[in-house]
Amino acid sequence: MDRRKRILSILCCGILLLGIVRAAEAFYVDPKKKTLEVIGKVQSRVSFRLQDSDGFTQPIDVRVGDLVQWRNLALIEINHDLKRLRREVALLYPLKVLKIKAKYHIVGRFMYEAVYNVGPQPFKDVRDRDKENIDKFKQQYDLWEAYVDLSRGPLFFRIGRQNLAWGETDVFRLLDGINPLDNTFGGVFEDLDDRRIPLWMVRGSYNFGRVGPVSALTMEGFLVPGNWDMRVAPVSPVGTPYAAPQPETPLATVVLTPSKTMSNSRWGVRVMGLLADNYNVSIGHYRSYLDIPALRLGVGESPLDAWTEVSFPDVQVTGGSLSFWEQRTDVIVRTELAWFWDEPVFIPEINTPLVPLPISIPGLPGLPANGEIPTKDMLKWVIGLDKNIWIRPLNHKRTFMVSVQYFGTWVQDYDERMRVPLALYPDDTKFTAAKEVEGIFTFLMTTDYYGGNIIPQMVVAYDARGVFMFQPSVNTIFEPFRIMIQYSGIVGNMAGFGAFRDRDQITFIFSYLLN
Repeated sequence: MDRRKRILSILCCGILLLGIVRAAEAFYVDPKKKTLEVIGKVQSRVSFRLQDSDGFTQPIDVRVGDLVQWRNLALIEINHDLKRLRREVALLYPLKVLKIKAKYHIVGRFMYEAVYNVGPQPFKDVRDRDKENIDKFKQQYDLWEAYVDLSRGPLFFRIGRQNLAWGETDVFRLLDGINPLDNTFGGVFEDLDDRRIPLWMVRGSYNFGRVGPVSALTMEGFLVPGNWDMRVAPVSPVGTPYAAPQPETPLATVVLTPSKTMSNSRWGVRVMGLLADNYNVSIGHYRSYLDIPALRLGVGESPLDAWTEVSFPDVQVTGGSLSFWEQRTDVIVRTELAWFWDEPVFIPEINTPLVPLPISIPGLPGLPANGEIPTKDMLKWVIGLDKNIWIRPLNHKRTFMVSVQYFGTWVQDYDERMRVPLALYPDDTKFTAAKEVEGIFTFLMTTDYYGGNIIPQMVVAYDARGVFMFQPSVNTIFEPFRIMIQYSGIVGNMAGFGAFRDRDQITFIFSYLLN
């Protein structure tokens, strides 16, 4: 089957998958009281590569027009408000006596990635080489979210598997580092909300009301017990479409995840409120695990027994946010500032040291030795501006929402040997230098047409090192269906998200919503 026929058949299958689901409204188990609701979503995401694989990307023989993603997703969501249940339910009777409001939320998630079965031969070969691992990776069935809400007056608790976002940024995140991100199925090309992995946690808050000049003063805390949940950001299996480009090496890769103990718990607390009825302020501190793992070289009894070790050290973050409306310019201003304590960095001489040989041998600079993971304190910040503006030649009925952001990083006690842990093609011994001050700019603009049924959006990200990411998209709504077309492309050097510069793709997303 030639490439055009293959692409057409896959698109038709994606449309057929959604077409077999008949349109319906949300389903209520109790249609009179409407306290028990069942909703859901079915989605098929199909992506085609628009650039040949290059550099250290594996597999190396993926070509323009090849299918790189056919992810099928189904979500079933149950929401149940328990406040109207009869007193005869003995288990809930104490809640009624104590005047505690209760409800629960459950989401089942079913995912299947078909590219390893029906995609181009390079991805079939990836599965054949690592069948057990890829088969576990390509199909996942999870109790994705499951929590109960308990509240009485100003006191609120949420207990169960959930997401908790403390930041206010788009495209990338800063303070929002509590839940890990799953970058294995789309990387930076996917929306943040679609990548967060829920964790089993206990979350609580208390609203003190107005205290002096601060209204809605609230203290919030969370705990992810380490013996309950120790999920960290998953590492993409070698050869999968969005795995970080790495040169082939004879060294084995060992992934170490934190042990499931209480000492490895995530936790945090923050205080927030509204100052002068305009300034949303929050200050907090939390402990979590970064999505980008730390690397070091491990060596056994013999220098020939070496491996690359990938691990996830914990990081503590102290920071705050401030957002407000500036009346004269009609602009929403968002700011975040955070101090990252002991964040792992990559210094080849420390992480992957080599012991010099007694005599010089061409092509062999030395023998591997045990590495260590150095750390640095870092100051990170973001400034964001949001504004609705009229561009009447493009849309005379609706405004455009425009958002710009600047993400900055400064490294205390900067070491000029610091590097970005991605080898520079074609020399796998060289790495991009990490700078003392880094900066990323983002731009987002969106509007809607035909009563909100056609929603175009443009996202641009620019790394000051010289990397651009472009992601225009159009979302069309035909209730209860959604059809989105999205282009994702990166140009520039290998720094940051530029490591995926050969992953340009066009994506078709077909969704059916039961709501």
